[in-house]
Amino acid sequence: MTGPVLSSTAVSGFMPPPLRFRALWFGLAPLVWLVLAVPASAEMVIYPKTGQRFALLGRGEPTVIVFNGLASSIGEWMPVVRRVSVQTRVFVYERRGNDRSPVIASARGSRVIAEELLEMLDDLSIDGPYVLVGHSLGAVYAQTFARLYPDQVAGLLLVDPSVEQLDRFMMGEDEETTMPPMTLVFSPGAKAEFRGRRMAITDRDAAPKLPAGIPVTVLSAGRNMTGGYSELQEQVTALQSLMAADSDDGRHLIVENSGHNIQKEAPHAIELEIARLVAIGRSKIWEMPQPEDAPEDAVDDNGDDTGDQAAEELPPAEQTDAPGTEGVSEANG
Repeated sequence: MTGPVLSSTAVSGFMPPPLRFRALWFGLAPLVWLVLAVPASAEMVIYPKTGQRFALLGRGEPTVIVFNGLASSIGEWMPVVRRVSVQTRVFVYERRGNDRSPVIASARGSRVIAEELLEMLDDLSIDGPYVLVGHSLGAVYAQTFARLYPDQVAGLLLVDPSVEQLDRFMMGEDEETTMPPMTLVFSPGAKAEFRGRRMAITDRDAAPKLPAGIPVTVLSAGRNMTGGYSELQEQVTALQSLMAADSDDGRHLIVENSGHNIQKEAPHAIELEIARLVAIGRSKIWEMPQPEDAPEDAVDDNGDDTGDQAAEELPPAEQTDAPGTEGVSEANG
């Protein structure tokens, strides 16, 4: 079995071809099955301040934070979370009003969601730096957090991220009357999040530009769409590639054997890229000056040797037998 090809793509100066389709709102169609209930995981804990569920697994730095997509459950990420937690600490949580958390029916932007997440992390004593992993609309929330709190971010992985330009082109300005029929089965919280997606994008774009030194990887779904929409898919992929241009270490990778839900169809492609970003983050942590008065046998606040755990070697990227990695290739910029 041949392993994945993971390599950087030059994206600076690339301009996407014009958008020409209005028949399909790309990005929601693959989500229709996600409204089905995902069983609760035994690792889930309730955050008492708001009733949100979260899971915190593993040890080590940097901490990986997962932002699930619109109308999806954090439960579908748990297989990835468990495997990544072997190497470092992983945090996955429900946004307020999302999944099984108490309903918030009003639309909200990504700035308030980032602020709430930071407060939650502080309350739970989950310190940075963080590697942020955002899927679909969750990528917008991850980008906003990274822009608002760049000093706490070690890396950014955007998994088939939402594309704002295409959303505006497809939906027009009167989105209340053009809501896709599938949103009728969304929960009240998911409907509110759907209505607030443009507010979320506006908040992201209004935040300071992401520092160029933060590594960014974009994974795009590569499975060809049917029904004459292959050109539309090319437009989306081209727009996604531009998101990697925010970083001096920007990479755009095509997961050829996967649709929109890469975390389910090709999870190891995500896990390999998380491992790379965690390794980069650890190298920067090691380079940080240490307090002169810190004892050599110091331990963290929990009484464990997290620092030693952080120094453990990551699995090599050239693993070939894990599922979900075939067909990961360099994007054509």
